[in-house]
Amino acid sequence: MKQLGTHHGGAWKVAYADFVTAMMALFMVLWLTSQDESLKRDLAKYFQDPYNTPMDNSMGVIESPTEGQPSSANGQAKGKAEISDFKVLYEMAQEFMRLLNIDSANPDQKPVDLDVTSDGLRVTLYDRDAHPFFVENSADYTPWGSFVIETLAWLVQRHNFMVRVDGYVSEGFEGDGWEYTAWELSSDRANSTRRLLERYGVRRGQFKSVTSHGNMEPLPFMHPTAEANDRVSISLVLSEVFNILDERASEGNPPVAPTQ
Repeated sequence: MKQLGTHHGGAWKVAYADFVTAMMALFMVLWLTSQDESLKRDLAKYFQDPYNTPMDNSMGVIESPTEGQPSSANGQAKGKAEISDFKVLYEMAQEFMRLLNIDSANPDQKPVDLDVTSDGLRVTLYDRDAHPFFVENSADYTPWGSFVIETLAWLVQRHNFMVRVDGYVSEGFEGDGWEYTAWELSSDRANSTRRLLERYGVRRGQFKSVTSHGNMEPLPFMHPTAEANDRVSISLVLSEVFNILDERASEGNPPVAPTQ
């Protein structure tokens, strides 16, 4: 005989509610353990005396602007400026490559590589047989290499970049015993690059660093003896007073490539 009005399986609702509560507690524990020490201390003070502990801006998950911090409008303006900077950097890269007038059917054999970075441009000069930048096994620039550095100096002057120079040598360099090794050659090439940039107008105060790497940092996926590892990397870093909208036409004309 059936009984009417009885309940069927209500216990699962209680179990589910307990499960959800446990998950929320686990989430809170994980969130708290991932916070920095200052927030943990503030929370501890709050729960010890919740009515007298002031809650500052650092207690929230989403930071609210305080005095001295930029507003959302300023942040948007900064974001637009950064986008504009990158746009101009790409234009500079295209202009630089156009001035060099490099024609290489094989992209792996190109003598110059140019990348837009988070803080400016990075120019890598590969000392290849087809377009040698240096006299063999020396730090003396060839006429072609000197022209590239002159063009680069024109770009640095035009846009007020700071400069970092890094010299690298392939593992195949034998040198002159222990007295002149890959360390000396990479150092000489980096400093030769700095001196040539200064000769073409870059101010001494614009250099952030000049570094020798010897043969210790071959390119990724390249054999240590590959000629591409004979290279100089020149990083053009945006300065704090960088103005992308300066009158570029007033900075003079770019250098002219030497006749081959």
